[in-house]
Amino acid sequence: MIKLTKKFLNIFHKKYFRPDARDNYLDRIEISYLFNMFNIFTDIEKCPGHIIELGVGAGRNAIILGNLLKASSQDGSSRYFGFDSFKSYTSRDLEIEKGLNPKKWKNNNYNFVKNRIKKHNLNNVSYLIEGDIRETLPKFISSKASLKSPDTLFCRLVYIDTSAYEPSILGLNLLWKHVVPGGLIVIDQRTQGGEWRAAIEFCEKNKIKPQNDNKFNSAPIYLRKE
Repeated sequence: MIKLTKKFLNIFHKKYFRPDARDNYLDRIEISYLFNMFNIFTDIEKCPGHIIELGVGAGRNAIILGNLLKASSQDGSSRYFGFDSFKSYTSRDLEIEKGLNPKKWKNNNYNFVKNRIKKHNLNNVSYLIEGDIRETLPKFISSKASLKSPDTLFCRLVYIDTSAYEPSILGLNLLWKHVVPGGLIVIDQRTQGGEWRAAIEFCEKNKIKPQNDNKFNSAPIYLRKE
């Protein structure tokens, strides 16, 4: 089974994923990363609800998670919603997070990521919300336009990869109550930016025990909704 899964992921990586220059920093560990995302999705596959990602970058997870949703969704109602400025980090985040590289995402843009999603026939599965997360996320949560249930947002997975404190703490504060029992909030990293700091602060304030059992290799901690 492991060999078969690895073969599938290898084919998926070579034939469908097509990493772009914006993904080059992960070239040597891309298969490992695919396994990691597969493990995360398998963990929450039976939970109802959508997937929300804060910090889309070049759209890697929009493609991976979108394909997994498309292949496994029982009723076709679950969607991926990705929030990003699709530009460089905001001036506000660069002011707060001194270690961020302002040129890292200078070649990224909304149309590029949108076209990657289109090539995978995921237009009806993976949706992108462009702009400052501090502004777009509250509007999205209160909006009735994109949700199957107008009054309630249910999330099976929230993946936070903003590298910045303010959008991360905002996402934690706003989305935790929308995570279904058994669902996850996954923090992508702790070596860059303020999302790790935001996660620790959120857990301490709300008396939530973060999990760090290396179940998901690339995620230093995750929060599971009981």
